[in-house]
Amino acid sequence: MRCRRHNIVLLLVAAVLLMMTLSRKHLLSTTFWSRDDTGTVRKDGLKTEMTYDATNKITETRASGNTEAGQRVKKHTQDWGNNVLTDEPNDRKTSITLGRRVHTHNGFWKRPTNDMNISSMKVPERDGFGNTSNTCNEKTNLVFLKTHKTASSTVQNVIMRFGSTRNLTFALPIRGHITGWPRLFRKSYVLQENIAKKNTTYNIICHHMRFHHEHIRELMPDDTVYITIIRDPVYMFESIFTYMRFDKQFGINSTEPLKTFLEQPFHFAKSGKRDVQRYRNPMLYEFGNMRTESDSDESIEFDIDRIEKIFSVVMIADYFEESLVLLKHTLCWDINDVTFFKINARKNESIRSMTADMAGKIRQWNRADAMLFDHFNKTLWSKLSKLPFDWRKEVEVLKAKNLQLQDECLQSDSASKAKVNHDKRFGVYQPAGIHMEHFQLKENALMNATCVNMAKSEKPFTFELQDREKRRNSNQL
Repeated sequence: MRCRRHNIVLLLVAAVLLMMTLSRKHLLSTTFWSRDDTGTVRKDGLKTEMTYDATNKITETRASGNTEAGQRVKKHTQDWGNNVLTDEPNDRKTSITLGRRVHTHNGFWKRPTNDMNISSMKVPERDGFGNTSNTCNEKTNLVFLKTHKTASSTVQNVIMRFGSTRNLTFALPIRGHITGWPRLFRKSYVLQENIAKKNTTYNIICHHMRFHHEHIRELMPDDTVYITIIRDPVYMFESIFTYMRFDKQFGINSTEPLKTFLEQPFHFAKSGKRDVQRYRNPMLYEFGNMRTESDSDESIEFDIDRIEKIFSVVMIADYFEESLVLLKHTLCWDINDVTFFKINARKNESIRSMTADMAGKIRQWNRADAMLFDHFNKTLWSKLSKLPFDWRKEVEVLKAKNLQLQDECLQSDSASKAKVNHDKRFGVYQPAGIHMEHFQLKENALMNATCVNMAKSEKPFTFELQDREKRRNSNQL
C-alpha cells in the first residue's frame, strides 16, 4: 500500500512538471517585447531592465512601477543605442497581421522569435573615447537621400569613405555625379545596371536623386537603412537661391534679389525656367513630393509621416555633430567613421544677410518644408534624449577629433583657386559670382589616405568609384 501511494505521488509530480513545461513553452511563444520612453525593455507589461554584471553579461531584473528603473538602465547599460531587440532591420516592411508587435531600432515592426534570447543579444561596448567595439554589427547597407544645400556633400563624403575602405558596392550614377535628378529615381539611371554582366548586389546609394521608394527597393537589400539630412528652410532657401542663381532664372536685376523675389514669389516662380515646384519647398521635392498652395496641413503631415516610416535617421544640418552622433549609433559605426571636413561650403562673402521679415516670408513660401523641418528637429532631440549614455560628451569627442585632423591634414581651408587646380581632387564647383571654400593639404598629408579622402570633393571621389566599377565589370578587379 505504501509503495502504491509512493508511485501515485511520483506520477502526480511528473504530471505537474509536464504541465509546467508545456505552459512555459506556450507562454514563450506569446511573449512580446517593447520599449518605453526611458529605453527600458518591457515584457508582458513588466519592466525588464537590461543591465551588466561584473562579467559584462546582460542580466534582467523585474520591477513594477519602480521610479529608479530608468535611472539604473541609463547608469548600467552600455552603448547599445536602439539595437537591443533586433538582429537586422527589414526595410520597413510592416506586417498588418501582427496583433502585438515589437518596435525595432529603425521604426520597423517585427514579431519576436522564440530564439530571441536576451542574454545572447549583441550590444556595442565603448572604450571611453567614442569608439565602438566589434560586439555590435555595423550596418553596411544604406540609402542616403542627398538633398541640396543641406551639408549633404559632407555626409556623402563620410559615407563614400566608409564604403570605399570596406570595398562596398555603390549604386553609382551612369554618368556624372547625379542619379537622374530631378527625375524620380529609376534603376536604369545606375551605372552597373547598364554595364554589369550579371546582377549586382548593392550596399550603398548616396548620390543626388529624387526619392522613389519602390524603385530603390528593387535594387537594395531588405535590411537597408534609410537616412537623409534637412536644414532650417530659411537658410536652406537662401543657400539654394544664391547657389542655383535663381535671380538669373527669374530675370531679377536688383542689389537684393532674394528680398525682391520674396515680395512677389508667385509671379517670379511662374516666370522661371523650371517647373514651379523646383522653386518652392525644395526639400520635400527631393522626397518625390509635389506640393501646391492648396495643400492642407493634413496632407503635408501625411507625407511627413510616410517619410518618418521609411527613414531611420533624418539628420539636421543646423545640429550637424549631434546628428552624426545619432547616425553613428544607428549604424553601429565607430566615431572615426564620422569625422569630417566641411565640403562644398560657401565663403562668408557669398552668404546673403536676411531680416526677420525675409525669414518669415521664406517660411510662409516654403510652408511644407517648414513643417518638415520642425517635425524632424523635434525628432532629433527626442532620439538623442533616449540614448542610454551622455551623447553630449560624444559630440565633444567628435569635435576634438575633427580639430586634430584639421591640424594634421590642412594647410588651409581657403586655398586660392590657382593652388587647387594643381590637384583636381580637392576642387569644387564654383558658380559664377559665388565663392566656395577649398582645401589645401599639407605636403606630408598628401600621402595620407585619410587626409586625402576627407578633403576629396564629390565629383573626383565619384569618378574614382565609377572607374573601379568599370574595371571590376571588365574582370580587371
